[in-house]
Amino acid sequence: MDGDTTMSLRSTSVLVVFLFTVTVVLCQDNWGVTYSTKRICALKGSTVDLSCSFTYPSGYTVTASGWYYWKWIWTKIPESTGRVSYLGNKDKDCTLRITDLRETDSTLYYFSFKTGYSWTSGSSVYLTVTDLQVQLGERNNKKTLTCITSCSLTGNPTYIWYKNGQQIDESSSPQYKDPVSSHSVDSYSCSVKGHEDLHSPTVCIFGQSCNRLLYTKRRICALKGSSVDISCTYVGHYPVTSSLWFSPKLSGWWRDKLIPEDLTTDPGYAGRVEYPDQESRRYSGPFTLRITDLREEDSAEFCFTFKTYNFEWGHSFPGTTLTVSDLQVKMSPATVTEGETVTLTCITSCPLTDNPTYIWYKNEQPVQEDTSSLYVHYFSERDSYSCGVKGHENLRSPAVCQKCWSVTYTSRSICALKGSSVDIRCSYTYPRHHEVKKAFWFTKWDPGKEPEDVILVPGNEGHIEYHGDKKIDCTLRITDLRLTDSSEYRFRFITSGGRFSGSSVSLTVTDVVLEIKPTTVSDGNRVTLTCTTKCNLEPNPEYSWYKNGQPIENTNTNSTVHILSVRSEDAGRFSCGVKGHETFLSPEKTLIVTYPPKNPSVSISPSGEIVEGSSVTLTCSSDANPPVDKYTWYKKTVTSPKASGQSYSITNIRSEDSGDYYCEAENEYGSLNLSLSINVYYGPKNPSVSVSPSGEIKEGSSVTLTCSSDANPPVDKYIWYKKTVTSPKASGQSYNITNITSEDSGEYHCEAHNRKGTKNSISLMVIVAGKRTSGVSKTVGITAVVLVVILCLSGFIWFSRRKTSKSTADTRDTADNIQTDSRPVYDNVSDMVMTSTAAQTADTDNQDVLHYASIHYSSSRKQEVPLHSTVQLSHHQEQEEEVQYAAVKFNCPSAATRPTAQTIQEDPSIIYSTVNKPNKEDLNTTRPEHKT
Repeated sequence: MDGDTTMSLRSTSVLVVFLFTVTVVLCQDNWGVTYSTKRICALKGSTVDLSCSFTYPSGYTVTASGWYYWKWIWTKIPESTGRVSYLGNKDKDCTLRITDLRETDSTLYYFSFKTGYSWTSGSSVYLTVTDLQVQLGERNNKKTLTCITSCSLTGNPTYIWYKNGQQIDESSSPQYKDPVSSHSVDSYSCSVKGHEDLHSPTVCIFGQSCNRLLYTKRRICALKGSSVDISCTYVGHYPVTSSLWFSPKLSGWWRDKLIPEDLTTDPGYAGRVEYPDQESRRYSGPFTLRITDLREEDSAEFCFTFKTYNFEWGHSFPGTTLTVSDLQVKMSPATVTEGETVTLTCITSCPLTDNPTYIWYKNEQPVQEDTSSLYVHYFSERDSYSCGVKGHENLRSPAVCQKCWSVTYTSRSICALKGSSVDIRCSYTYPRHHEVKKAFWFTKWDPGKEPEDVILVPGNEGHIEYHGDKKIDCTLRITDLRLTDSSEYRFRFITSGGRFSGSSVSLTVTDVVLEIKPTTVSDGNRVTLTCTTKCNLEPNPEYSWYKNGQPIENTNTNSTVHILSVRSEDAGRFSCGVKGHETFLSPEKTLIVTYPPKNPSVSISPSGEIVEGSSVTLTCSSDANPPVDKYTWYKKTVTSPKASGQSYSITNIRSEDSGDYYCEAENEYGSLNLSLSINVYYGPKNPSVSVSPSGEIKEGSSVTLTCSSDANPPVDKYIWYKKTVTSPKASGQSYNITNITSEDSGEYHCEAHNRKGTKNSISLMVIVAGKRTSGVSKTVGITAVVLVVILCLSGFIWFSRRKTSKSTADTRDTADNIQTDSRPVYDNVSDMVMTSTAAQTADTDNQDVLHYASIHYSSSRKQEVPLHSTVQLSHHQEQEEEVQYAAVKFNCPSAATRPTAQTIQEDPSIIYSTVNKPNKEDLNTTRPEHKT
């Protein structure tokens, strides 16, 4: 207590001297303090630097300095508290930093320094701390919004506006320039760029029942290794249907950077994140995120978003910022001697939340529960000090001391890879007049016995080595680490004046394990590969990734790899390891990617041209996982399947089989098809000949014969032949005969060629009608006359014989009988063979069918004559003139009688023409007429 009083009186005397000397020193030249600004307006919760510099004449030395603030009296600010730190030095710079600003920090500040016996200071700086508020106004019967503060913020800030949790505007003006919503459920808030987490409270435009989200704390500072709860509450009309917590820091790993993903699905938080208030999450909250075993890399912003039946809270609304820190003890001054006064401060990188109670330890024993600072009025070189926080006593700081009995470890917790080597580094102190007799490490200590040196344990020879000395270094090295080496290790030493054991160091030996989630995934989905260990390797190791035993190039070196849209080629055997320890890779794990058929291919065998009559096999294949379980073959324009199975065979293929075919490959994830075309090649088929113009062909006119034939490839050459003519008449698909004459009459056929074969057409008979009776008509007429003459001669002979043997009366009777006999006399004109002498090459299988042009012959009397099958003789001359002579037919010769391979096959029943018997005077001019 006496010590505290002395400190207070000493501070007061300094102030008195300061006030007295200020008025004197300020009038001297080359002495002064300069501030970058005299007024500062800063946001509550932010950090501010009170920048300043000071000058003094050369030859002087600064012996003391400090910042003061006005709280009814001028009070000196400690150089290092939880929120205040002095960034200056004793040579010109005197900047002061205040973090986590509070409204109570608003006051006057100034800096003062001492050289010799004099104090020098400048004028004061006025700091104002304010928060943001949304002011609702009205202008021209329209609502207006303004982001206001109690002072003008320093530095020309940029204002950001939010509506229902979604950023909607950014401007240098605090006035919201767009029309304000008239919906009662809409809410607005504002923030300043660079301090988005210090946004204003949300306000409703009408009433107080709009949608709002209220975070319990804007900023949280928590100890490394501890747990933290981050909470918020929803205010609104509708119950929450779904919700999640997320961290914008992880947006690079989201499938869509604009759509946040639930923190519980992130591998980095596996087993460390939970929602303890799961039941209340269905309504309005509170909604709590709990993170355990905090790590420094957990420092980030955490936000909450939710959906109702007709509303979704935005993703850009600032949440709660978490900072993770460990504890350290700072000595001021840093070096002291026996008996001096020292200030110990338990510091963190951020002010711990909820004003914790600090616990101080002296020589491992608790001595005081107080604030973050401990004043030691008589510091002993033999004592060690450390600090902790109530409720987290196991997370205390490393100990500090001068010349005490102590063991200091570089790290109290070590994580090392199986198979690697590790050094447990430490140093130890003891009274200077002592001599170290023995130093060793141990893991087990039975009560009442001296602990056993870990090196002497069976199996540890050559595996564990002591690399320290008997002065200060006590490093222990363990090589080829085993999982069984995981334990608590302690260093102990014995001196000539005593013995001491340090606290324990926790060594955890881990192997590398690869986790793939999920191990089986459909094409296009997300996969996460995480290289895990039982403990956190230090310091922040980099990882190597391998696929199918080969390093993966251009991949990140994090412990987690996200494949946002997995593809089939991503499947394989994966492993991972820590860089620098590539010989200790994780066991391989297989990623299975399932996908529907893709990259199908179809083939045809044999390859090359497909000729009619051959056989082909179509084969379909497709990449798929699981493999294709069904192949189906279709022909385009045919609804029903042609076949099933991976192969489809077509035997004795025909031209009708040409077309587009496709196979459909199918598995449980989908189907895909691919087509191919079949083109069947064949020689000319069914060649046909047509004549133009149709009807009677008159001498002197023009006629075009046209040949056509189905073929693949198409016919490339047509050749025209006339029967009895050896050489071709023409080539080309059409044969034109101009100024036709009777000599052009006859049988014509065409020969179609392509590279697959040759085919003859059926024959076409062309008959030309001339001015005189045609040759055929003459032939028929002569034949009829010959028949009549023969009949007459036969009758004459018969009558002569009868006349010699009978009387005149009998002769008369006989003559009468003859005249009255009306039985017709028949005679067949047949076996008129038509042969072709043309030396034409044709298939032996081809047969020429004789066709006829339609030829009409008119008699001199221009009357139609009926067709008869007999030649009749009449008693009366009038009737004789109408007698029809014969029915004429032509029979084709057999193949054996033809001089060439070409044959003409005709129907024996075909009737060429009918012939009328003319009057005697018209015998040579009568034209037979062909009735069709």
